[in-house]
Amino acid sequence: MLGFSLTKIVVLATIVAAVWYGFKFVGRLEKRGKEDLAVSRKPEPVDVKDVGEMSKCPKCDAFVAANGAMNCGRSNCPY
Repeated sequence: MLGFSLTKIVVLATIVAAVWYGFKFVGRLEKRGKEDLAVSRKPEPVDVKDVGEMSKCPKCDAFVAANGAMNCGRSNCPY
């Protein structure tokens, strides 16, 4: 009636195995891609020595670098 033969069973098992391992392979690629994306989004650590001291501007109350502060463009900027 259905005609199960050894050849048909082997072909069916091969197709099922190919689909199974194909999904496992795609899952690994997605996982690796997500890990690479997470690593690339990780911010670089900031060295405390590079930050420097901040001081409050007496005119606009904004914090500016204590060393090398520049004019902000306002007419009453003290820098």
